[in-house]
Amino acid sequence: MLKRIMILFVTLTLMSAAFALPAFAQETVQPGDSITGELERSDEQLSDGCYYDEYRIDCEVGALLTITQSSEDVDSYLIVTGPHDRQWENDDYTSINLDSRLSILINERGNYSIICSSYSQERGEYELTIEQRQPPRFFGIFVGIENYPKEFPDAPLCDRDAEAMYNAFIDSGLMERRDALVLTNENASLRQLENAFEDVRDQAGPDDTFFFFFSGHGDQVEADGSDTAEIDGLDECLCLRDIDLTDSDFAGMLDGIDAGLSVIVLDACNSGGLARDVVDRPGRVLYASSEEDSTSDFAPQLDAGGYLSVFFREAIEGDADLDGDGMIMMGELTRFLQMRYYEEVPDPDNAVYGYQELVHERGLVPQDTVFCWFDPTTGRIKDKDSNGD
Repeated sequence: MLKRIMILFVTLTLMSAAFALPAFAQETVQPGDSITGELERSDEQLSDGCYYDEYRIDCEVGALLTITQSSEDVDSYLIVTGPHDRQWENDDYTSINLDSRLSILINERGNYSIICSSYSQERGEYELTIEQRQPPRFFGIFVGIENYPKEFPDAPLCDRDAEAMYNAFIDSGLMERRDALVLTNENASLRQLENAFEDVRDQAGPDDTFFFFFSGHGDQVEADGSDTAEIDGLDECLCLRDIDLTDSDFAGMLDGIDAGLSVIVLDACNSGGLARDVVDRPGRVLYASSEEDSTSDFAPQLDAGGYLSVFFREAIEGDADLDGDGMIMMGELTRFLQMRYYEEVPDPDNAVYGYQELVHERGLVPQDTVFCWFDPTTGRIKDKDSNGD
């Protein structure tokens, strides 16, 4: 596979000087197009002998395009080239078919081209579709608790984690104030949380993204026996001000949210154990600060209640755009969080309350799913609606 990528890179670098198609001979495509093409003997060939068709892209700067090459005849291989010799490529974007897909942000003026080819020297028809993505509407619930009743020790700075995460979403332009609810300390009760979920439930739809954040205590309690998934006989829970919210009850609250993508970030002890109940259907992603049988450390040296709180804020502020293409994909987001855990989280010998490790689970959410992207003209994720402030 690596050899194949190197051959394509060298080939495409030489194409502009050696055998690139004249501009007037390239078919121009734009967002919304769906065309049928065919790889045949009369086509130009890459250096490994694979036939290819080339199309010039016509669209505005700032457009996020999802480009798909599908075929029943060939093993699709999709390449996009851009200014400054940039190149993106994909072979199989899922394990169940041989189609190819790329998401590309047009972040500067210049020539962008699509090259439809095959993994080997195949001939046959293919379908090329170009879709322009629109920014989803983000809804968020941010919960942080520092001051607990007497039977619980306080969780220092965890209320500030929720406020800081909320501000990061608002300041980046990712979320409108009217679509975000913050519950801290005495306001973080079961009734308040149920009301917050009801508000989101009434508004969020399949084209939207829901984000839930919790920073505070987590715990394990004896299961009542009805949840057969708990092989250890314990329910993991999020400790609200007035009740321990079990994993199954929290999952039930999520079931009413009809968002196309739900991202749940839990910075609490034992929080990884919620993954089994929460990520039980497509479109859900969970990040947790520790495994179900581990505690999570506080992070006072980072001026935060928990490590994951800090790392996720850094991610959406742009640090998770690891390849600098202006987009944050779910795979990049996971990789960034793993890197930050490795850099900052104490090792087992030095941890205060025990070892913690990032837990992540994606329910049929591919790595190339785009979480957010930045407007290249403003540097923001998207322009805020002035009516939302």
